[in-house]
Order: sequence, then structure tokens, then C-alpha cells
Amino acid sequence: MRKSRVLLAGVAVAAAGVATSAFTASNTVPASVAGSGTGAVSGAVVTNIHYVTNAADATRVDAVELTSTTNLTGKLTTMTLKNGSTVVGTPYSCAVKTPWDTTVIVMTCDTTGSTRTFDEFNSVSVTVVQ
Repeated sequence: MRKSRVLLAGVAVAAAGVATSAFTASNTVPASVAGSGTGAVSGAVVTNIHYVTNAADATRVDAVELTSTTNLTGKLTTMTLKNGSTVVGTPYSCAVKTPWDTTVIVMTCDTTGSTRTFDEFNSVSVTVVQ
């Protein structure tokens, strides 16, 4: 009986060795790049918002002009109209109206392609992308 236990133990060790070698087979992994980084993010400062009304119908907005103390030259700037948390229409592209003079810049966001009335929105959101 003692020999059968030793033989059984030997078979178990051999089986474990075979099974373990199956789990340690090598894998081929292609070279890749991974990492992380940080960068400073600062907001654009808008100091004034001016609504340009439609000449024929003063309830309609033809453009929104934004004065900023942040130099937005060369930056992608868009404006979104909102009613509460609901976006009204699609974002409007903004362009430089008055160039940066080392203190302010004026951007104009033309809404004539999808003119809105003042009662459709109650806030303006500006997005600036480097």
C-alpha cells in the first residue's frame, strides 16, 4: 500500500509539471507605446457679450459678439446657445472681429444661417480649442 501511495504521489507531481508547463507557454506581443502626460488647461475669459439683433425683426439674433481678455487668435472658437441645460440648435463658429491688441479680442459668432429668437435661449456657452 505504501508503494501505491508513493507511485500515486509521483504521478500527481508529474501531471502537475506537465500542466504547469502548458500555462507558462510564451506569447508574442508586438511592440507598443504607452504612457501618460499632463498639461496646463486654462479657461478663456469672456468679459462682455453683445447680441446683434436682426434689422427687420429685433426679436431675432443675427450674431453674438464676445469680448475676451484671452488671446483667441488662431484658436477654434464656437458658441452654443442653451435653454437651461438643453442645447438650442448646433454650435456656431466664431471669427475674429477685432484682432488681439495685447489686452482684448472681439469674436463674432454669426447665427444668420440658423437665426434664433431671444425667447429660445437663456444662456451662451463658449468653447475654445487650441
